[in-house]
Amino acid sequence: MLVILSLSMIVADVRYSVFSPMRPYLTLLVTPIQLVVNTPKKMLNWAGEHLASREGLVLENQSLQAEILLLRSRQQRLDSLHAENVRLRELLEASQRVDEKIVMAEVIGFDQNAYSHKLLIDKGFSSGAYVGQPVLDATGVLGQVVEVSAYSSRVLLIADASHFVPVQLARTGFRGILRGTGSLKRLELMSVPRSVDIKKGDILTTSGLDKRFPSGYPVGVVRSVTYVQGKAYADVDVVPLAQLGRSRHIMLIDKPKAGRS
Repeated sequence: MLVILSLSMIVADVRYSVFSPMRPYLTLLVTPIQLVVNTPKKMLNWAGEHLASREGLVLENQSLQAEILLLRSRQQRLDSLHAENVRLRELLEASQRVDEKIVMAEVIGFDQNAYSHKLLIDKGFSSGAYVGQPVLDATGVLGQVVEVSAYSSRVLLIADASHFVPVQLARTGFRGILRGTGSLKRLELMSVPRSVDIKKGDILTTSGLDKRFPSGYPVGVVRSVTYVQGKAYADVDVVPLAQLGRSRHIMLIDKPKAGRS
């Protein structure tokens, strides 16, 4: 019966437009039902698109983070190579100012503790290294060789508390002894009378009196001069010019055998 009634209504509407005046009102009644029926589907579609978009953003972010990390690593490597090239150019320029024959060496180890400051270098007696050999970097006196093996040597830095270097003031010619203090940033000029003309900024060079370090090589710069009441000598702090804890490439001064001590 319902089927016949439905077919009759469809035919009447198609042929005679019986329900045309009522269609807008029927649409208003049907619209909320359509919204309710379609809402879950739309929500599922939106959630799927949102999750897919978020997952894509997360993956893209991870990819960008990895790329940034790689680029930073490459930049650090380039900065390191640039700094090393600068140091090598400085060392080359310094080697051209050295009158004696030199042997280039590379630092392969650094031994620092409360009692000793030493470097391990890649040159031994097979390359002509010997105990007592002076060692320089691009900016000043670094120390001297104290132990030698076939393919490596140990260098005692001028900052070591057991190391002493005869020096003179470049400005006045005053001669004294520069002693290590155990600190890589501080040396001490010993036994400087109060009457000596010495001031902050004065350059100290090797005097050559020990017959080990050739004369004229820069060692340090005076940082402060302090006069203490009742003391006959001034307290003179000196900053080493060599890059004691940072030099990678250094020079061994190859003195003639007759001049070695």
